[in-house]
Amino acid sequence: MKLIIFAALVAFAAARPQLEEEAVIILEESDPIDGANFRHVFESDNGISQSMVGSAAEDGTQVMSGSYSFPLPDGTIATFNWVADALGFRVESPLLPVAPVAEHPVPAHAQEQINFANAQQAAGLVWDESVGAWV
Repeated sequence: MKLIIFAALVAFAAARPQLEEEAVIILEESDPIDGANFRHVFESDNGISQSMVGSAAEDGTQVMSGSYSFPLPDGTIATFNWVADALGFRVESPLLPVAPVAEHPVPAHAQEQINFANAQQAAGLVWDESVGAWV
């Protein structure tokens, strides 16, 4: 566990933008690692900050969450919130791209084919490519 946290911090530090100015850490707090539980927060004078919290879920698996922020060239602050748990790693931010919404509905003939295939599967049938039929 300690190795994972250390590796995450090293990766975060290595991925940082190369600044011409040196940054000074103005806040850093950590709780000792106790099994799956930990907490780490830091903030620098150039606006970069990060927080991480780890704990154990009810089933005993590791759950981590946190956020990181940094200033953008236009002066706004970019913030990314993340969670890593049994469902995987997920990041949320208004700055992340999203898939476009379909401009047009599914054509009726295509929807009929989709409905037919769903009905066949609901009836317990599967498509067998070798005979070209539902079996």
